[in-house]
Amino acid sequence: MRIDQRQVNDVVFLDLRGKVTAGDGDVMIRDAIQRLATEGVRKVVLNFAEVPYMDSVGLSSIIRSHLTLDRDGGQLRLMNVPKHLAELLAVTRLTAVFDTFNDESAVIQSFGRHES
Repeated sequence: MRIDQRQVNDVVFLDLRGKVTAGDGDVMIRDAIQRLATEGVRKVVLNFAEVPYMDSVGLSSIIRSHLTLDRDGGQLRLMNVPKHLAELLAVTRLTAVFDTFNDESAVIQSFGRHES
């Protein structure tokens, strides 16, 4: 798995590429989110456009990422969520926790809607 980071204004996108599974992708996501939180980044998008598969450990890394950012006053959004992940989020009722988007401009605008 590989993570490419890019920034649009004050929103950091982590473009995930490859399988998000135990022992590889989950650790990479956790480390990237922790680094961003430490750097003071508060708006993060995980882009799943090039993720063909994610296991339950990968899902737990996303939950931990949300908690890490939330604890520091940040927000996490998910973009281009593949069907299998969308179904997993629905079954686990995590759709109430995660905002998901298919469009980059919509996800960027969503951060403005939630600011106080």
